[in-house]
Amino acid sequence: MEPTLLAGDRLLVVKWRGTPVRQIIVLRDPRSSDDFIKRLLRRSRSSVWVEGDNPSHSTDSRQLGWFPRKGVVGWAVYRYYPPDRVGSLVGG
Repeated sequence: MEPTLLAGDRLLVVKWRGTPVRQIIVLRDPRSSDDFIKRLLRRSRSSVWVEGDNPSHSTDSRQLGWFPRKGVVGWAVYRYYPPDRVGSLVGG
C-alpha cells in the first residue's frame, strides 16, 4: 500500500460495516492465513474488489479476482504509529 502505508505503520481497524468505497480495508488472503491491506474499489452483495495503491508491486483483485465479503476483517480508520505519521485514513 505504499506510499499511503509504510512498513511499521500501526493502524486502528474497526469492524466491517459497509465501509465506503475508496477506503482502506483489511481482509484475509484466501491463499494463506495472512491478511491483506488494500483499497476497496467495488463491492457486491457477497464479494469485494480491492486494489493496492502501488499497482506494479501489488497482488490484489487484478490477479486474484473478487474476494469473499466474509473475509473482510475491518476498515483501517487511523494510523497511530509512528508519531510523525499519525492521522486519519478516512477519506484518503
